[in-house]
Amino acid sequence: MKRLTLLCLIICWITIPVYPFGHSLLPLFSLDPSYININHGSYGSAPKSVHEKLREYQLTAELNPDRWFRLDVQNAMDKVRKRLSDYVNCDSDDLVILENASAGINSILKSLKFQSNETILYYNVAYGMVKLTLQYVSTEIFTQEQIVQIELDHETIQNTNLLLKKTQDTINKLKNVKLIVFDHISSIPAILFDIETMIKYFRQQGILTLIDGSHAVGAIQLDLKKLDPDFYLSNTHKWLYNHRSACLLYVKKDFQKLIHPIITSFGYLQSFQNEFFWLGTKDYSSYLTISDALDFRETIANETDIFNYNHQLAIQAGNLLAQLWNSSTLTSNDIFISTMNNIELPLNIDSLDKMNILYQKLINQYNIFLPMFQFDNKFYCRISAQIYMELTDYQTVGKIVLDAISNSNFSSILKQSKDYFHSI
Repeated sequence: MKRLTLLCLIICWITIPVYPFGHSLLPLFSLDPSYININHGSYGSAPKSVHEKLREYQLTAELNPDRWFRLDVQNAMDKVRKRLSDYVNCDSDDLVILENASAGINSILKSLKFQSNETILYYNVAYGMVKLTLQYVSTEIFTQEQIVQIELDHETIQNTNLLLKKTQDTINKLKNVKLIVFDHISSIPAILFDIETMIKYFRQQGILTLIDGSHAVGAIQLDLKKLDPDFYLSNTHKWLYNHRSACLLYVKKDFQKLIHPIITSFGYLQSFQNEFFWLGTKDYSSYLTISDALDFRETIANETDIFNYNHQLAIQAGNLLAQLWNSSTLTSNDIFISTMNNIELPLNIDSLDKMNILYQKLINQYNIFLPMFQFDNKFYCRISAQIYMELTDYQTVGKIVLDAISNSNFSSILKQSKDYFHSI
């Protein structure tokens, strides 16, 4: 009987979160109590314990800078890479750690060399930085005719077969596609794509795949050996809880000699790992906190519980706001939702000017940042779910939005037509 009781306790300990999810976790983070972080996806938020480790690493570096930079930090980074590679299931020699996804995208796109008749494809839902980098390489490295955008709408983003059919139509017209760039979880709209199917489909046609997984690691289970992309990157500071910023970059062994960091330094002409490690003197502390972020996750719950809580909260919050605003969510199938959801804004918001007015009022008067965007001729917002949030947070924000709209003068002209949503 005692053994049975002990076994039950062990099972409960394994399956039940150490901390209950929701507001009880807020004291573990440094967020302003008056701020509802409905936009965790943009910049992430590290727990206090990770901040403490960050300062510890920085102080260690100051105690003996020579030893730190010449010996200790590389050993420490090797351990972090090993642990992170185990977490995403890939060979640690195929993974490097950079500042952010921008550094990763630029390193790949500015390293690849194609023939003048070879093209790169991407989708209209690509992140703004990706589009601008493609614009740069289209004028400085390739030609504008070599970079081709494919338009997706509300149907193709949530139907993999339709998406691939539309992509194939473009491939058939060009007949010389070398690389395709696409998201694992796009930013706006926030869509979880079936990249395993997409990668296999494009590989059968000899097309390389560059996956922007900025919102993936820590938000969903990530198995790089199973997915088998050619190039993959993901910000760890968004959903994994390390101190910002850090990004993993995975490059398949076959292509590592082709890829170089955007900064050339003492690692040049050495191994893939060495070339990306030493890019000049810098603070490696945020990278090192990746291991501490993984420790934090283990103290909270198992990975499946974290994924499930955020996924279900994103679904429930989306449905709540859609009902409150008498609107609808963008996606009708939950398999395309990760930890973020897209909800059509109240019908009053029917132009970019009104959207910007609402943004200004929310951030300036209510201390709320709500990412908003136009897609397929409708206006949406994106909400993020996180373990320290509860459904009541979204109800509060939803009512604030209605209040802000009712107190807005949409007939006024914006004094400044600025895009406030470049980093969502």
